[in-house]
Amino acid sequence: MTANKCFKCKLVLLGVSGVLFLAFFIVSLAIDYQLELSKEHIRFRKGFISQMNWKESPFGSISMYLFNVTNAEEFLNGNDTRMRVQEVGPIVYKMRGQNKILNQTDDMLIYHKTRYKHIEFDPEASCAPDILNQTITLPNLVLLGAAAKLHDWVFLVRHAFNAITINEPLFMNRSVYYFLWDFKVPALNLLSQYVPNIVSNCGLLFNALREKTEIYNVRIGTKNGFDNFFRINQLNGQEYFAEQKSNIGRNKPNETCPINVVNALDNSLFPPYIKKNTNFTIVAIETCRTMEMYYDGIQEHNGYKGYRYVIEDRNTQPSCLDNSRGIKLHKGMWDVSKCVINDAPSVFSAPHFLHTSYNYSEHYEGMSPNVEKHKAHIILEPTTGVPLAERYRFMSSIPMPDMKGYNKNLQKFHNVVVPNFWYEFLLGDLPPLIEIPIKINAQLITIIQPVLTVIFFLIAIVSFLKLYLLVKQQTFLEFYGLLREAFQRKKIGE
Repeated sequence: MTANKCFKCKLVLLGVSGVLFLAFFIVSLAIDYQLELSKEHIRFRKGFISQMNWKESPFGSISMYLFNVTNAEEFLNGNDTRMRVQEVGPIVYKMRGQNKILNQTDDMLIYHKTRYKHIEFDPEASCAPDILNQTITLPNLVLLGAAAKLHDWVFLVRHAFNAITINEPLFMNRSVYYFLWDFKVPALNLLSQYVPNIVSNCGLLFNALREKTEIYNVRIGTKNGFDNFFRINQLNGQEYFAEQKSNIGRNKPNETCPINVVNALDNSLFPPYIKKNTNFTIVAIETCRTMEMYYDGIQEHNGYKGYRYVIEDRNTQPSCLDNSRGIKLHKGMWDVSKCVINDAPSVFSAPHFLHTSYNYSEHYEGMSPNVEKHKAHIILEPTTGVPLAERYRFMSSIPMPDMKGYNKNLQKFHNVVVPNFWYEFLLGDLPPLIEIPIKINAQLITIIQPVLTVIFFLIAIVSFLKLYLLVKQQTFLEFYGLLREAFQRKKIGE
């Protein structure tokens, strides 16, 4: 009885094994493993690996660079006509953001993004461990910003400004920490009584990293297709940047003005199966506008073949952003005054005035624009659409107007563009939790599928063969002998 049961068990096991692996074989021939994994990726299910990693992003570091003026006294007394600047940096902070899901359906995701959830100074990665305590000289950026803001007010206001700020130095010699985190000027308290929207702490990093409301409504799911994955429907309940309301005409954004967020991406995830020469539009939240990402070729990164993209306004300058509070801007710069504190004239550009029409050498010594060091770029893995590397580089500056009516020292900044700082966001290395599925989908799955298909076929054949031998009560050698004899008889018959 026991032998009979064992015999039946073998029959069942071999039959099930044969049928099961034959089914696996047929399925492997019928489907595309890579395609199915990509479909699962864009479904963006709760608990899926890509979503778990995305919730703790962005992650990496921010490097700050300041411009130390080494001849401030000579510039003020007229011995030097240009400011001599020395770049100070990098001043590196490790950072990690967070994406909190507010609502999710099969084809839509609403989430709140906090870009700078955790910030920590990294002394080892910085230019010097004690860089925050080192003393440098910068222009009085608060004074210059306030003067630029009042440039088109009535003439008497400028005289009042001169009186109020008579004791304010034009250059300040303070610690790096002071300029980044605790930049306070006594005159601001007095100015705040007359000038609206004045903020007392003008620390460069304190304000650059202040939290902004970012609630995104994006498309997910197979219903929307691969190309629409993570494309934006709304930002903060609007189809455009709310700060840019003045650039909205007839209740719709100007089509030539880069403030419409519909179909843009938030720069955390991109559609899979990216084709060469495909360009993207991303949200640049710190400048209240969208930016274009242009395909720039193939670049290897950490063993992956990636598509490199550069971020720039190519051959165009949006007319809606070509002046800052009435101050005409040079090509390659754009207005961000609606996105900064104190409503002061402010512009962004590439670091060191790279790719701008501004003749910086007329006002500065020490600026050295360099494409490799200062151009913003992103490298995407084209199969999954996941960013492999990112160097997001921009410079913040104050565009000074005609300084007629201000005191003689302020007049030295007539039509000068004064850099506040420039920064670089560097994306951190991908954690193993996300790198493994990327490697599988991008590199290994095309090898794994044919290998598994062959294995499934062989296991199915072996299972059916063993089932046959078990039923016939034959060994493999006996079966092979009979098979050989049959072939020989057939050969003799021919």
